[in-house]
Amino acid sequence: QSPDRSAYAGIDPTAESLHVGNLVTIMTLLHLRRAGHIPYFVIGGSTGLIGDPSGRLKERDPLSINTVTHNVQEIQCQISDLLHNDFNMWSDKDQLLFKQSRNFGDVILNNATWYENFNIVNFLSSVGRHFRMGAMLSRDSVKQRLNSPEGMCLTEFFYQVFQAYDFQRMCAERNCHIQVGGSDQWGNIVAGCEFIHKVDGKRVHGLTVPLLTNASGEKLGKSLGNAIWLSRAKTSLYEFYQYFMRTEDADVEKFLKIFTFIPVNDIRNIVARHLEKPEERYGTKILANEVARLVHGGNKHTILRFFYYYFYLSLYIFIDFLANKLQQILRDVPNIQLKWDKSRNMAELALNCGAVPSFNQGRKLIESGGFYVNDTKITDYKAKVESDIRRLDGRITVVRTGIAYMFDLIYVYELC
Repeated sequence: QSPDRSAYAGIDPTAESLHVGNLVTIMTLLHLRRAGHIPYFVIGGSTGLIGDPSGRLKERDPLSINTVTHNVQEIQCQISDLLHNDFNMWSDKDQLLFKQSRNFGDVILNNATWYENFNIVNFLSSVGRHFRMGAMLSRDSVKQRLNSPEGMCLTEFFYQVFQAYDFQRMCAERNCHIQVGGSDQWGNIVAGCEFIHKVDGKRVHGLTVPLLTNASGEKLGKSLGNAIWLSRAKTSLYEFYQYFMRTEDADVEKFLKIFTFIPVNDIRNIVARHLEKPEERYGTKILANEVARLVHGGNKHTILRFFYYYFYLSLYIFIDFLANKLQQILRDVPNIQLKWDKSRNMAELALNCGAVPSFNQGRKLIESGGFYVNDTKITDYKAKVESDIRRLDGRITVVRTGIAYMFDLIYVYELC
């Protein structure tokens, strides 16, 4: 049996939050951690000023030092939260066996600490001399950019050298022999393996994971404008939960394997039950709850239970339990304040609260059976708001649009 290993992943702080695409790599490290190994997260406090060119068709917009520093701090907090949330999902026995992992600080590193006193001449003479232009030019990430109209600047071209040096530092100082990254990182990881073998004579390894795509082959990430952020300030818990609830049936098994720690045999059973009655969303409910627990922590269960009861049972079952906490729980849901007008009809309510862009579309939505007010299906667009619609907490109305599990929520708060 081999001794415990260390593995690391580099994280580019080019945004102030991680996103769901980053979770693929992070989950790999968390699996290794659960197996008794040590995960490291190296945030590019220095290399973030350049930005990794892998998988990009054009150069990133430059970031200021202050922006990168802020991003590093935000990402450090997010990773720390993920580690704590993951640990809290373990059994009591496993927590006792691995309780030393509660000291998370030393596994979250910033590569600025080893570049801040390194001038460019010393770096080129001690590190750059081990790299050959032919090998660097042969990397797919480089060839793709050199053949594009945008081209490639020197700083981006040299990024692979910095990443290789990060790997060498992790190997020398943390006995880290495995680098984990997305499949677009393969060339940079290989450069690091070759560099370490040259200067230290050690054999190290790279482990790549596929980039996150849906069943349609669409990539997900911040550069494509469709990122689902881990920060609640950028993606509310409601939107986060909805993203996983809307997972296509063809993706349920893949996403359960990627984003949860559920055993594979149990996942097969979950998927089989899910596919028997897809409209009940059995598999996506488990997926959404597991990922939300990991990212946002167990203390958000009240919100998740609200979503579950509202979406799949009856809103009123939950009202007495919520009492005066309803507005706080709904703060992640899109909302609007309206003067309560008893003469307003349902199509006007749909328009005024932003559920539809026009009165006619509100009428069509209601006639098609896709408009609910406080869990009551509205069928008559001319019906007045004052008709037998119970306002929650005396002031709040929850509007739902859509059919089956493809819906959106808006809550309307009455102005006094």
